Amino acid sequence: MPEIKNPFKRGWKYWLRLLSVGLIGGLLLAAVGYEAIWINAMVRPARGTVCCASPADYGLDYEEVVFEGGDGLKLSGWYIPSQNGAAVILLHGYSGDRQQVTHQAAILAEAGYGAFLYDLRGHGESEGEVRSLGWADVADVPYALAWLQARPEVDPQKIGIFGFSVGGQIALRAAPELEDLRAIVVDDPGYVSAAKDAPPPPNLTERAYHIMNRIDTWGISLRSGVPVPPGVTEVVGEISPRPIFFIINGPEDEFGYQLVYHIYTFAGEPKSYWHIPEAGHGGGPKMRPEEYAQRLVEFYDSTLLGE
Repeated sequence: MPEIKNPFKRGWKYWLRLLSVGLIGGLLLAAVGYEAIWINAMVRPARGTVCCASPADYGLDYEEVVFEGGDGLKLSGWYIPSQNGAAVILLHGYSGDRQQVTHQAAILAEAGYGAFLYDLRGHGESEGEVRSLGWADVADVPYALAWLQARPEVDPQKIGIFGFSVGGQIALRAAPELEDLRAIVVDDPGYVSAAKDAPPPPNLTERAYHIMNRIDTWGISLRSGVPVPPGVTEVVGEISPRPIFFIINGPEDEFGYQLVYHIYTFAGEPKSYWHIPEAGHGGGPKMRPEEYAQRLVEFYDSTLLGE
């Protein structure tokens, strides 16, 4: 009579393989779950009351503005009237609102510039049911520009744009199509995707990040319904001969610096950059407040006012 093997009597190698398969499967399941949660968070609106800073905190008069952007969305913002005939559109970063660029607006306003800062679609008090890493926001910039050009105190040929983080990505992608944006400043501009805009990954960790970013990009496009646009590096060269000033924060060996400098190399002349190695993301005004204000005003003075 053949021997009946006990299924519970297995060698240690069998149980080790089974445990390994279970661990790998669990990790993959956790990774998929994390990605799904992250993608949903990136697409979900970040709307809410804009509180509690405003240009009034800097002693500046301003107007509450609601204007119609692309797709008929109502976008909310502030406008500080121009005193010198020139004005600047200011775009904030992802998951923030117009308060994020109030300090830069105040610097410019104190130098006589008009400052028009508004909440990106799906942010702050602006309409929008989905966000898309700034991909769809380029459609709103022409409407902000037209709104400024209609102001009687603004010379339509003396308008610039400033963008922080994702706002910088939007500014760099909008400017090639809008020749009336005469001067561009970007502070730590973001990317459309790592595959399109980041330098080649130098190590295994960066390669893994690029792979995960491809998944994120695909997921955000699918979830938001917004096609992935051309990368910043693909269009930034078309801004020339209008000047661009890049502000880059952080040490040279960190990804943030390498990303922005990589984008900088694709821009045409005239271009310039200022590196603040001790600052975190967007931390220039805190680390070097006087120099930051001086450089910002001097750039717009030389490009919009010809001084």
